[in-house]
Amino acid sequence: MSGIISKFNFATLLFFLGHGLAETKDGRTEQLFQDLHDNIGWVFEDSKDGISISRKPIQGMGLKAVMVAKKTMIPKEIIQSVIMDVGNYENFLKSIGPIRSKEIQRSSDWVDGYQFIPIDLPLIGDREYLFRMYSDGYNSEDTTSIIHWHLLEKRDDVLVGLNNQNNDRVYLDHGAGLWMAEETLSDTIVLSYRIYMDPGGALPEFLVDMMNKVSVMNIFKDAIAEAKLRQDIIVQ
Repeated sequence: MSGIISKFNFATLLFFLGHGLAETKDGRTEQLFQDLHDNIGWVFEDSKDGISISRKPIQGMGLKAVMVAKKTMIPKEIIQSVIMDVGNYENFLKSIGPIRSKEIQRSSDWVDGYQFIPIDLPLIGDREYLFRMYSDGYNSEDTTSIIHWHLLEKRDDVLVGLNNQNNDRVYLDHGAGLWMAEETLSDTIVLSYRIYMDPGGALPEFLVDMMNKVSVMNIFKDAIAEAKLRQDIIVQ
């Protein structure tokens, strides 16, 4: 099973032009952000290397959202800069397999990106998506999220210029995520990454849930490791 999981990193989010690309941030996405942000309903499942793993059912959805969380002393500004560094994902997100990431466009508040996920299994199409990521909360009342992102609608004219090697790609069009930094009474923050993404295609629900948990955990670990490296450089 672990071999199959390593080939399916659907939830690598993960993560995202303004010019000519329309957002799909509709009511469904807004509700998804609310569900992800709400601390009620998350069910703890496991803990590994000091990182807790929880899941939460999302009303009207067949799959469950995934959350990973850990206390850290790394400043949230450094973590935020790492997650927004879409153009360098391939350099530090090393545990999630051969994912291809590309920054498309950037403003002072958001970055748009593209990710291509090759699937090395028969009869299963590769995955791809466009996304937009913001360096703040998903609305004015959200003061704990340091990153929020959501998928963008499909644009064939943009996609063909990014990856034209495979015509059997499955485009992912429903998903969102939050990176949250909740302050504690000490010098630490509780950093969490919360995500819901439908990988598309006819895949068993239990397998998708398992793959999502593994890939989200790997993203979280790699991002924290890169943030620690950048913090050490600043200290020096």
